[in-house]
Amino acid sequence: MKLLRNILIVLAIIGLLLIPKFFCGNANKQEQGKKGGNKAPIGISVYKVMQENIAEIYKVNGTLLPNEQVELKAESQGLIKKVYFKEGANVAKGELLLKLNDTDFQTQLNKALATKKLKEDNALRNSVLLKKEAISQADYDVSVSELSAIEADIAYLKEQIRKTELRAPFSGTLGLRQVSEGAYITPASSIATLQDASQLKIEFSVPEKYYAKINIGDEIKFTINNQSKTYTAKIYAREAGLSDATRSIVMRALCNNSSAKLIPGLFATIELQLATNNNSYLIPTQSLIPVLKGQKVFKVQGDTAVEVMVKTGFRNEDKIEITEGLNSGDEVIVDGIMYVKQGAKVKVTRK
Repeated sequence: MKLLRNILIVLAIIGLLLIPKFFCGNANKQEQGKKGGNKAPIGISVYKVMQENIAEIYKVNGTLLPNEQVELKAESQGLIKKVYFKEGANVAKGELLLKLNDTDFQTQLNKALATKKLKEDNALRNSVLLKKEAISQADYDVSVSELSAIEADIAYLKEQIRKTELRAPFSGTLGLRQVSEGAYITPASSIATLQDASQLKIEFSVPEKYYAKINIGDEIKFTINNQSKTYTAKIYAREAGLSDATRSIVMRALCNNSSAKLIPGLFATIELQLATNNNSYLIPTQSLIPVLKGQKVFKVQGDTAVEVMVKTGFRNEDKIEITEGLNSGDEVIVDGIMYVKQGAKVKVTRK
């Protein structure tokens, strides 16, 4: 029994030693069979690279602003005597909008005007007496000084009366009224807003890398949400420098709004034509593969996929510009690219 048990133990050990060799041998044979066999080529579609004429378009969001806007406030404080404007009305420059109570100033002005008459008569009389040497030069100078002083008082009172009137600083459209007749207001009180929307400003920001490609006088196109019409405007000004926080520069364009179809505050989608390139290579964006050292594509040489590192430029909605790495006539893989590796055999369907 002991001998039989020892024989079984030896056989078990030999079996354990042979099992890995058996399986590894089969695996090696299978692997060798795979290497030795012919793989089926990968089905792909390609895009033929050709030189194209493209306009480099950059899209950015902006906001419509009124050509002029002001929050109307009185220059002095007092009781509102009369409101002359209607909410939402169009007004002309210089039109009277509101009047404060000026009774005190009017009374003082009438008194000053009466005093001025006396001072004028006194100065005229002293002028005659001075010529006859009936009074001294000093007496005559006092009368002239008193006349000048009363004239200054009259000018001051007229200015105070002017400040009780609120007039439109420019032609435009009034907003909602914030005060009523009989209310007591101060220079801090808001009365209404006035906007000139006959022209509108479009304000937008441009990244630093596009700054040199956009100039004063360039025309832009923009659209408004829920409107199919495309509007045009012309860039007329830009900020003096770039923003440290966003590395962008704020620009403004001006568009005509005589039809009053646009209002301030609307959100605009702006298209800027940065440049026109007559010798560009464009490929579908799905052909581009980002990698650690940059970006690559697979192009087809005969029936083989070849990996090519490329440099890119402008990108639009479905294509991207290749500035380095491809030539006219090259065929880049578009569909089936996820199954392709360097040197893989491919079966091409051309688009």
